[in-house]
Amino acid sequence: MKQICQSKYTQETTEQEYHLLKQQITYYNSSNQSFECSPISHSSLMDHIEDPEIRQQLFKQYKEVAVQSRATLFAIYLESAEDQRKEYKKKYEADMKKMFSSRHSLNETEQISTIMIHLIDERCNKISERIKYLYKFKAQSILSKS
Repeated sequence: MKQICQSKYTQETTEQEYHLLKQQITYYNSSNQSFECSPISHSSLMDHIEDPEIRQQLFKQYKEVAVQSRATLFAIYLESAEDQRKEYKKKYEADMKKMFSSRHSLNETEQISTIMIHLIDERCNKISERIKYLYKFKAQSILSKS
């Protein structure tokens, strides 16, 4: 039971982290979070370039590199979170399968009762609900601060 509940906790946490990351990426890619609004867009080094044409050209290159780097970084974050999410989902499903298969392979006195399976399932549902609530609150607080 402890292993299944821990697997569920980890699985649901990574699931919610993944969704939170997607929300944050969407927010940071929105128009009100454009490159020009970010602190890195204002470089004092560029202000010292006297030729406006060269300054504009360097700023354009600087912006392209920064925007591309951010997009690449976001893609890496998302891919990593997706891989972790899948890994923990598989682990939880394997733990559940192990519990059900052991139920049928053991003799009657060693088997987990249907009531116990129901209680484990209810506990896992409560774990999911709690984590979803926490991440909903976390997402709201992050976005409200922004």
